[in-house]
Amino acid sequence: MRKTFLLVILLTTLISFPNLAAVSGGLGSEKLLWEANQLFREYKDAEALEKYELLLSANPEQLEALIKASIVCGRIGSRFTDDTHKGLYYQKAYTFAHKARSIDSLSAEPNYVMALSLSNMCQIVSLKDRMVQLNQIKMYLDDALAQDPRHAGAWHLMGRWAYKVANLSFAEKSANRLLTQLPLPTSTNQQAINAISKAIELDPSNLLYYYDLARVQRESDLKSECVETLQRALDQKLVTTEDLELSRRCKVLLQEVLKVRA
Repeated sequence: MRKTFLLVILLTTLISFPNLAAVSGGLGSEKLLWEANQLFREYKDAEALEKYELLLSANPEQLEALIKASIVCGRIGSRFTDDTHKGLYYQKAYTFAHKARSIDSLSAEPNYVMALSLSNMCQIVSLKDRMVQLNQIKMYLDDALAQDPRHAGAWHLMGRWAYKVANLSFAEKSANRLLTQLPLPTSTNQQAINAISKAIELDPSNLLYYYDLARVQRESDLKSECVETLQRALDQKLVTTEDLELSRRCKVLLQEVLKVRA
């Protein structure tokens, strides 16, 4: 009788709180991770983050969940216009990334998400912190690419890093010299172009890569190359709402470049 009573209580609990079964391990955890990854690929980031966090509440060292949760937080934060909300999600992204790298510092993905989270944080931190982080970003990207030379995301981020460093303002250069005591990073727009072009070679369907490459080419006065890049971007298949927005930006940029050339 007692066993029957306990079984009824257990079944009632699982029915009332189905997520408890999902995070208990085994097939339930695998199913939850699969569901989270599906949402991740569809850019349903809030829903994906909820599932990753649920999974991590039961298994705090689930590496894939930590990595994807960090990326998702960065994507969510980028959609806010105010630094307060950006900062909340960028800090969460950094926390997840830091935990992932503390578990595995030798693989490409943990190093990549550390670089990505710091790159996002650069948008909201002080000038001194930004200069320190620029050095750290390069270190993590070098480690990521040493482990996986075909990591498209790392090449793209390396291109963004190179462009930022190549165009540091006088204030940023002065801050680095006076406040950080670190060697000033060096790079060129051509290095940025080479890195983002490598990312496109590895992942030719990613519209963000084309858009960023076109912007660097425009700033480098490579108008013909910029037009070609944007035309290639507009030939890509649109899958997500993010793609629709990036396609719109590519069209606007193409119109601006063609207007200047006319």
